[in-house]
Amino acid sequence: MTSEQLKQTAKDLGADLVGIAPVERFDLFAPEAHPRSVQPHTRSVIVLGFAIARGALQGVEQGTAGYTLGSGIPSAHSIESTYQLCRRIENEGWEATPMFRQSGEMRGQGVRVSPDKPEPNVVLEFDFAAHAAGLGEIGRGKWLLTPEFGPRQMLTMILTDAELEADEPFAGHICDDCGACAAACPAGALDTQNLHYAELCNGEDACWYSLHIESCRICKTGISSLPYFGGSEPFRLGAACGRACVAHLEDNGMLTRKFASPFREAPAQEGE
Repeated sequence: MTSEQLKQTAKDLGADLVGIAPVERFDLFAPEAHPRSVQPHTRSVIVLGFAIARGALQGVEQGTAGYTLGSGIPSAHSIESTYQLCRRIENEGWEATPMFRQSGEMRGQGVRVSPDKPEPNVVLEFDFAAHAAGLGEIGRGKWLLTPEFGPRQMLTMILTDAELEADEPFAGHICDDCGACAAACPAGALDTQNLHYAELCNGEDACWYSLHIESCRICKTGISSLPYFGGSEPFRLGAACGRACVAHLEDNGMLTRKFASPFREAPAQEGE
């Protein structure tokens, strides 16, 4: 199976985005976040993106039906598609390990099975992987932005011992540092004066506004907290910050996916 055949198969199974990175791009990570700690024979990391329905944000945007967001997140669909792609890869004689996003709080919860291995659980960095596989960049709002959907996607990964032709790391810019995400947050959780930097695989750094988790968790504008990990960063796409990012990127023509209607109605002008 070539890289192009694999990508077409992934899209036939329902993925919207597919990128491939060689495992060597993850060597800047400690064993606690390295793919080979999970699958020692990993040669390629396949990153799949599944669009979150734009209309699912409207119930929160209008303040009338927050439950619409959950219906637009492709959780079951992404699990099934990832599983089916793993089956196709293993039918070709290569091992395929499905990976799903987990909270970093899961790290270090168990006892090492041997001195040379990290404590369970190993948790991979999904947004880094998406950049390494050419899908998008980490924006100032501390989320992955893709040219197609902005922040509106969820990710899965597959670790495989198949040596696939890799994509180049993402080299474009989607985020224009407008600050709309921070300005929209009523809790002031995103600090535009305090930038956080993280190394990327191409020698550059990702840069985002520092996120004050405790402030973020009290926001009432549409966050979704993780029930079992109270100190973790909430899911913020439906919150004021995430919706402000969607509106800004679309209003300024910065995404390739277009819609007939604007995401957010322009405020009425004085006298209208």
